[in-house]
Amino acid sequence: MAAGWAPTTEPTQFFIMRERRPTRHSNTPLKPPIIMFKPLTLSASIVVLMIALTALPQLQAAPLTIVENGRSQAVIVVEAKQPKAMKAAQALQTYIEKMSGAKLALIEEGATVEGDPVRLLVGQTEAARKAGVKIPSGYDTTIRPDIFEEEGYALKTVGRDLVIGGNNDGHYKGTLYAAYALLERLGCRWYFPDEWGEVVPEKKTITVPDLDVVSRPDFAVRNVNPSGWVPMTGKERELYTEWGEKNGFNFHRFYPMVGDGYVGYLAPPLEYFETNPEFFAMNEQGKRHHAEQPRVTMLCLSSPGLYAESVKSLRAAFAGEKKMNNVDELGFGISPPDGQPFCYCEECRKASENFRYPRYFERPFQSEEFFSFAARLAREFPDKIVATMAYSIREMVPQGVDIPENIKVMYTSAACDVLHANDSKLWRRRDSLRNLKDWCERSPHVTIYDYNPGFVIGNWVPERDTANFAINAPILREIGLKGYEAEGRKAFMTTWTSYYARAKFLWDADTDVEVLMADFYNTFFGAAAGPHVQAWWEACEDVLVNSPMQAHEDFFINHIYTVDFVRGILKHVEAARQAPASQVQRERVEAFALIADHLMAYADLNAAEMRLDYTAAAAAAGQMVALENQLHEIYPFFIENGPMQERFYFPAGRQKIFATHAAKINGEKGELVAPLPLEMTFRRDLHNEGIVGGWHKPGFDDRDWGTKNTYYTWDQQDPPEDEAGHDYDGIGWYRATLEVDQKFKGRTIKFWCGGTIDEGWVWINGKYAHHKPSSVWWYHNHAFELDVTDLIEPGQKNTIAIRVLNPADIGGLFRRGFFWSPKE
Repeated sequence: MAAGWAPTTEPTQFFIMRERRPTRHSNTPLKPPIIMFKPLTLSASIVVLMIALTALPQLQAAPLTIVENGRSQAVIVVEAKQPKAMKAAQALQTYIEKMSGAKLALIEEGATVEGDPVRLLVGQTEAARKAGVKIPSGYDTTIRPDIFEEEGYALKTVGRDLVIGGNNDGHYKGTLYAAYALLERLGCRWYFPDEWGEVVPEKKTITVPDLDVVSRPDFAVRNVNPSGWVPMTGKERELYTEWGEKNGFNFHRFYPMVGDGYVGYLAPPLEYFETNPEFFAMNEQGKRHHAEQPRVTMLCLSSPGLYAESVKSLRAAFAGEKKMNNVDELGFGISPPDGQPFCYCEECRKASENFRYPRYFERPFQSEEFFSFAARLAREFPDKIVATMAYSIREMVPQGVDIPENIKVMYTSAACDVLHANDSKLWRRRDSLRNLKDWCERSPHVTIYDYNPGFVIGNWVPERDTANFAINAPILREIGLKGYEAEGRKAFMTTWTSYYARAKFLWDADTDVEVLMADFYNTFFGAAAGPHVQAWWEACEDVLVNSPMQAHEDFFINHIYTVDFVRGILKHVEAARQAPASQVQRERVEAFALIADHLMAYADLNAAEMRLDYTAAAAAAGQMVALENQLHEIYPFFIENGPMQERFYFPAGRQKIFATHAAKINGEKGELVAPLPLEMTFRRDLHNEGIVGGWHKPGFDDRDWGTKNTYYTWDQQDPPEDEAGHDYDGIGWYRATLEVDQKFKGRTIKFWCGGTIDEGWVWINGKYAHHKPSSVWWYHNHAFELDVTDLIEPGQKNTIAIRVLNPADIGGLFRRGFFWSPKE
């Protein structure tokens, strides 16, 4: 990588043969080159650009000067009575004035243009048509494989005219993309929302090279929609949307809307339950049940009456005779509620076929049941699109179910490994891609719904989505994915360049991530400081991808982002601070340094919690919150703490928990009796013989057992079972002997456990003490506390045995624990 490179402000467009190659950290071996003709963009390789400039000078016409020495030499002529074209024209006028100080005149086509200025023809102008310029157009919603793929734009020089036009039909925004693509060629950048994240070069003279470009996005659906997990004002959403459009996001779903629980709109419970209880799901106790709201109510999809009533209601909705929230003019959406809803009636159980797919959840899968129902409705309405979700217990492609061509699938993987890309050999990503590829073979209408940040609920630490997406995008284009509908956050301190890069890759999957990132770091932070900022972020990316851990929550990477690692990369922060830079660039470096400080506080928090120093852990959590608030003051899109962040899995919430723990053992509300040892003896129970074998009894000989750290799950400590990264699934036993002081005799003693994932049983001195029920590891509900007063023997050695069952995914003891005695 040319770390000191700064992008040219006037790159030239032309056609060139180019081969696709693996990107940084790719695990995919080199393949024979795929030769394609593609318009070169800013993201193209510098070497290729230099070769092309040398080899094809005869293709370059004289550039058009639109501003000279701060004086306008051009006029913007915009398509008449076209708001989308006017918006694009106004963007050109605004940024050209920001760059040069010259405000170009803006007129609608048909008005008189005095003199002979350069004309910027914006939109589907009559002048462009007469010049024979072909601009993408059309919006045909006929159900077909290439539906919603007409979007695009053209940039073409014709004499002293420059055509800047795109497809504005339907929900397309082609002319707007064309305008911003031209401005980007002139040196403008929009790395983050609002003015803080943009770079506008100062140029008293602006020239535009000869252009002949037609560009279309590789993915039709391009959207990262910030959710409500992090507060976001209405004005911020406007700024975010405006910024996204500058980089190529469309923010339109195109297909009918579908979300968790949309199937409930087919039979709203308050309308149907009393008269037709058979329409509603049966629980494991054999009782039909419902909630008041349709979106949290599961229906009995095997009920013949439900199907007939659904068809009747949908026909009435399409005829305008009934209002249904899941219906629009193109079709309707259906999906069960969030979680693992399942109907346990005999017919639904039978429909699920008991395939015993790879287990991510406690409930049986329902792919066959749900998609059979969806397919019946799709065949009933062949001229409508039926939008569905392959998510949770219906993620797998159903067996024995034909998927009609009008079924749309929004795929959300339960595997959700965010540390690795789709070229990984590790099983979560590998199998998720296999399943997604199968879906794309069944339907041409497949989008991905993922989460960005990928660490869905947590501590705002760096991720590696940019590096992963650079690898994923060409793979997803090749299998025919229609696009992305991501759930985002206003948390740019952790997503960093992810949204910017996603926008580029979704438009052009062959975007060169090396060049894109060099452009960002060297432009935004300066050529001297930028490489050091980049080195810090890439060190984080590298340490994540080089781990065999497969997870989507940051509490399972605390063994990766350790104190030693974070301290080791602080050298990049100091080097960036000492590098020469402009005042604006220096301020940006200081903001980045706060993000680095935040990661250090995260590492300190985990180290303190591991040694049961809850006072220090609370202080580190408080420092994280203070840094988050400081970052917010610098740039609101970095983060914003609100009421949601007071919950126990965010730093503000963890600070409260640590303060509570500290009070239990520091004399304020209680006294420490004994810590659960950081290292306990451990053995896998491969054949479930531990209880019969007395592994919980005090006299059991465990001298040939190994040991395990009780702060980390066993998956965080053990090497994988194979090169696919499968970890041990099954039963594991932990044992330890504790010294309990005689002074605690007659006092209440409690045991607080950081958690067992996902099910656990506790014995004290051979006596059974507690059962912690199963819970999926990302639910954050693993900790428990129990009164062990009658089981502990003060003044003697006490044996604790903990049996943990992990039938799939991640397992083991979690976040250590301690025995304490409340103040009398």
